[in-house]
Amino acid sequence: MLVLLFLAALPAFADTATASLMTKILIFGLLAVSLDLVFGFGGLWSFCHAAIFGVAAYTTGILIRQFGVTTFWLTAPAGIVAAGLASAIIGFLALRSSGIYFLLITFALGQLVYSVAYKWAPMTGGSDGLSGIPYPDVGFTLSTNGFYYFTLFICAICCYAMYRLTMSPFGQALQGVRESDVRMRVLGYNTWFCKYAAFILSGMFSGVAGVLYVHFNGFISPESVGMAASGLATIMVIIGGAGTLWGGLVGSAVIFALEYLVSIITAERWPMFLGGFFIAAVMLFRGGIFPYIERLWKRIGANGRP
Repeated sequence: MLVLLFLAALPAFADTATASLMTKILIFGLLAVSLDLVFGFGGLWSFCHAAIFGVAAYTTGILIRQFGVTTFWLTAPAGIVAAGLASAIIGFLALRSSGIYFLLITFALGQLVYSVAYKWAPMTGGSDGLSGIPYPDVGFTLSTNGFYYFTLFICAICCYAMYRLTMSPFGQALQGVRESDVRMRVLGYNTWFCKYAAFILSGMFSGVAGVLYVHFNGFISPESVGMAASGLATIMVIIGGAGTLWGGLVGSAVIFALEYLVSIITAERWPMFLGGFFIAAVMLFRGGIFPYIERLWKRIGANGRP
């Protein structure tokens, strides 16, 4: 709750650039949290979530730029449904395998989406991408701060929905499948369906992030749906803490804050700094940063009691 209050008050004492940075953190944090739903809780190392994210973004951008549909309440559901359909197809094919083979199949299917975005130039703009996507038309015009609040509201709802999902019987069953697929099958659970449903739901939440991203960035290109983008989302989850859900938001905040600071000094060497920080974070924060923050918060709370 304190974090939400801080985020809500942020535009009052921050400039527009900071509000834009926080908007980007929230969008990619939502993508990372959706990935953690299947990776941390389901044990499925998906390497195509950026592609599903991109399907939603491209669907929204194509409807706006190619067909002139500007109403957010039409384009956003279309993008989320497209992400859900892409997740259903990818999940149906990839869940025939497990472990490293699941990762490789999702990687291959993600690259297929990248190829479609690159080759289908009449619709997607090819390597040039789609540009000129405005802030969403929600019945009135949103400013930079207005879009920040809009993103914060949507991300808060989605993250809370995923939290309730992980605490539900379905979420508990999903974690049981992660720990022992065979044992859960013996207990009578349809483990394939549990993983499939989780993959589709996760994809739809990443689709929400994709819709927000294309409006925030005003542009979508194949690079936003490729291997590098999926790798970045995975790094966010690992740095923040896989299986914690909120770790994705922490990972997003840490990475983009670090990128902002490094870009002030030497923007071209950002990948080197990211690699070094990732190694340091994995070595120093076993299980991710969020569990350490959570333990520190509990310790402060315990010491603060009368």
